[in-house]
Amino acid sequence: MVSTFQVAVVDAFGATSRFTDAFGAVGGEVIQIQSTVDLLPGVTPVDSTKFSHTLIYDGDLDDLTERLRTLQPRAVLPGRESGVELADALSERLGLPSNGTELSTARRDKYVQIERIRSRGVPAMRQIRTDDEAELRAWHRELGGPVVVKPLRSGGGEAVQFCDLPVESAAALGAVRNRTSALGEPITQVVAQEYLVGAEYIVNTVSCEGVHQVTDVWSTDRITVNGVRDLVVAQVLLRGDDPLIDELVPFAHEVLDALGIRYGAAHVEIKLTPDGPRLIEAGARPSGLPYYVADVIGEGQLEWSVDAFVRPERFLARAGSRYRRRCAFAWAALASPVSGRLVRYRGLDEVTCLESFDDLTLVVKPGETIVPTTWDLEYPVIVTLCHSVEAVLRRDLNTLRFLDGVGMYEVEPD
Repeated sequence: MVSTFQVAVVDAFGATSRFTDAFGAVGGEVIQIQSTVDLLPGVTPVDSTKFSHTLIYDGDLDDLTERLRTLQPRAVLPGRESGVELADALSERLGLPSNGTELSTARRDKYVQIERIRSRGVPAMRQIRTDDEAELRAWHRELGGPVVVKPLRSGGGEAVQFCDLPVESAAALGAVRNRTSALGEPITQVVAQEYLVGAEYIVNTVSCEGVHQVTDVWSTDRITVNGVRDLVVAQVLLRGDDPLIDELVPFAHEVLDALGIRYGAAHVEIKLTPDGPRLIEAGARPSGLPYYVADVIGEGQLEWSVDAFVRPERFLARAGSRYRRRCAFAWAALASPVSGRLVRYRGLDEVTCLESFDDLTLVVKPGETIVPTTWDLEYPVIVTLCHSVEAVLRRDLNTLRFLDGVGMYEVEPD
């Protein structure tokens, strides 16, 4: 197929490198914009031949804008969290469909985000932003109960601490202050938020001209391990007609509107508390799940983004339709409790024999260093499960958790 247009994606790494396939299916090519001179931690390089051009941002926004302008892209969109603000700035400067820069900070800063939705009448958690340990201790003492302490602009669960006592909150602040996050940004302050009790869900969407389309919704399984109270270890794709979706989606739409997300993909994390839905955080970019969604539903955020940016009439004609999953589906991660040099995994044969087993990815391979899992970049193994009967899949998820643990890993001192 002959290319008829180009779009630019800021940091099209990981699953979003597949934007090249999605836009390519309708005759487009993708310009890769790398938001940093050096690749960020955890980012795997993508074959440059997948892209029509690669532009690297060195801090000179005027120069990057003019270099991109000569390529005449139809759209500029983010591929991951690190690309959100740069995509906002470039799309606005080039006069393309854009969420604009006025609320860019609210779409990245976790404290500003919650205060923004609160100001728009959306129920929100109590929180404080601080770089002062004494102030944090006093706030925690007054709040009572557990709190969550995290960097303002991190991603993937990096440096998130669950704290029962004020002294623990202060220690969590001291542990991360003046570090550099995995997104390459200095951590000078944290946000401390009340710990929300309830089941957690992910609502993924794509928007066009302020119209929001739900592409997929997931329930989240968490465990307490390695000092982390709520480590994500699995997510299960809900049916498109699950009654929970009718409660989650209106709230997610309120959040999107409050954050000024009118174009492109978004990822909304919600807890259903006894007082109703509450936002944990939202990202104005695709989730890490589009690879799975395309296989299980037939289309996801990548495909809907194509329509939003280059075929808006098709998007608007289909918006509001419910997705239909082809099977019950989940991804799950092992959570290592050990550290050292990995010799071998002891129970993977049993994992691959699970009735709903679909695929397995070794993130940490024998001979490499393994550490106790505390956030997304420390998962040693990723498993996907698929079955026509959801009860079988749920049973296998529980069996996977039974198989995981100290006995799964044979290690020696690193």
